[in-house]
Amino acid sequence: MSDLNNSNVEHVHQAGYCCCESEDDLLGKRFCVHEEAQYRCFLWEMFSRHFRLSLVGGALLYLVLSWVDYFLFERAFSVALNVRMAATVVTLAAVGMALIGVRSLSVHLWVQAGISFLVMATVEWASVMAPHEFRHLYMLAMLLGWMFAVILMRLPLRMATWLMVISTVMHAYLSIVVHHESLSVCLVECSALLAAGLMLGAGSYFLDKGSRDLYIQLREVRRQRDLLKSSNALLEQKSFHDSLTGLHNRRSFEERFDLECRRAARLGARIGVMVIDVDAFKQYNDSCGHLAGDDCLRRVATILSTAARRSGDLVARFGGEEFVVVWPDSSLQDVYEEAERLRRGVEALAIFHPKALGQRVTISIGVACHTPSDDLNALCLFEAADTALYRAKHAGRNQVDVEVLGVPPASDLSSGFAFHFMEKKHA
Repeated sequence: MSDLNNSNVEHVHQAGYCCCESEDDLLGKRFCVHEEAQYRCFLWEMFSRHFRLSLVGGALLYLVLSWVDYFLFERAFSVALNVRMAATVVTLAAVGMALIGVRSLSVHLWVQAGISFLVMATVEWASVMAPHEFRHLYMLAMLLGWMFAVILMRLPLRMATWLMVISTVMHAYLSIVVHHESLSVCLVECSALLAAGLMLGAGSYFLDKGSRDLYIQLREVRRQRDLLKSSNALLEQKSFHDSLTGLHNRRSFEERFDLECRRAARLGARIGVMVIDVDAFKQYNDSCGHLAGDDCLRRVATILSTAARRSGDLVARFGGEEFVVVWPDSSLQDVYEEAERLRRGVEALAIFHPKALGQRVTISIGVACHTPSDDLNALCLFEAADTALYRAKHAGRNQVDVEVLGVPPASDLSSGFAFHFMEKKHA
């Protein structure tokens, strides 16, 4: 039954919340076909365990009441016991069917209706077998069966109505044909059964109405909860992303960069940083306008975003025309080569810049790469890359410069890559 419940809940969630026009359409009315199916799924979700226990308890009680048969018709007791056991086995089989995960709700409803009708038939059969003076006890048993089906088993009102109508007709037929009761006695008994059926029908209606109102309220709570989750997710996305470029913003960069530096310090790994600035962007804004400037930043951000190829990579807009790229677990040469690729990519965009040398938009990049430590924290690493950016700007722009920190790793020394920038720095 747990599989049945899970699949039903998933069906309810995937199908949506309402196919009717408004919430008012659901109050005081039956649901539309699609909504009715969702309501039945909700009912099984809420009461499936209750249904199973009711079936088992009802079957055992039905079997225990066989002692009444023993006192009423001792000679035919074995036959009565076999009939009761057969009905009990059918009921327990329905419980087993629910436990193994039969997924059709309509099957379970029809099985419940069939078991209820079977119990009514055995009760009427027992009334035929019992002495005439005790047959009214079995009419009381039939009323108890109706109560069990309508209140405990929550049989749908339409099925419950048919069950009570068929039982009443069967009782009237046996009273006249088998028991040879007078028409007046039969009318009195049928009137009593009709009154009981009307009261049970009214009870079933109000129980069902209460369940439907609860379903509507819980569904609205779920809808509001999902809307709240969506709103929170959207707010979180906006709080960590730049609305113009779609990249991470400064807040996101500071948090992620600090976490990556701590992780690199624990693992003894290197982390690379690129600080990027769009060359002569103020002049571009002054000459081409702020809308063109926004479009320029978006196009540049598109190229820079290609640097985030791994899960730990980060590309962020630091502010204005400045961007930052974080590359964990990378060598200085790898970070430098990636920076050169980005610089060439922006240059290849050929965005017209009337005030720039070459009349196209370019970027300058400062690079730093080292293993973070107590003496070289995230701020120091960022300032080193910013220093390299300052040199690139003053050296003519549209280039990449590197700030070598401490003693370079053996891999950078062996390739001669680090010496080039160390000599350039001292020069």
